[in-house]
Amino acid sequence: MRRVPAKRIVVGSIAFLILIQIIQPNRANPTVVPSRSLEAHVDVPPEVQTVLKRSCYNCHSSATVWPWYSYVAPVSWYVAHDVNTARGHVNFQNWEAQINEQEGKEHLGLICKLVREGNMPPADYRVMHKDSYVSPQETNAVCAWSQKVGVTEDSDSDKKPD
Repeated sequence: MRRVPAKRIVVGSIAFLILIQIIQPNRANPTVVPSRSLEAHVDVPPEVQTVLKRSCYNCHSSATVWPWYSYVAPVSWYVAHDVNTARGHVNFQNWEAQINEQEGKEHLGLICKLVREGNMPPADYRVMHKDSYVSPQETNAVCAWSQKVGVTEDSDSDKKPD
């Protein structure tokens, strides 16, 4: 059995990494129409808006700031997929894309749970974006707002059938 020299493996790997740079994902930001945004439909306090813009909008809006590493494959594929998936769930700048008002309220109600449990922003995002950290005080403000304007699982289960 012949061994493949380490030099060939290294050269082949480098060539492969260079070639995959040709395959670039779509990083286009959709046009922002202010009348379709969350703020046009729901009153968002300034302190909550600050947290949303700092910690959520990079993925959950049409105004993504694409970092340098989003241009380097294969990381670019992962980042673009995450942003597109996030926008598919909730896009704060295209709030009218919600199926109906109830779905929007459910998404707003879920924000508190996701932030409080540390699931949003995701850990891999927080590693690269240190300023996205949501403090306990900010979490309380976001939760107070989201529970006021949204529908939570608890509020659904508290309802008694007619």
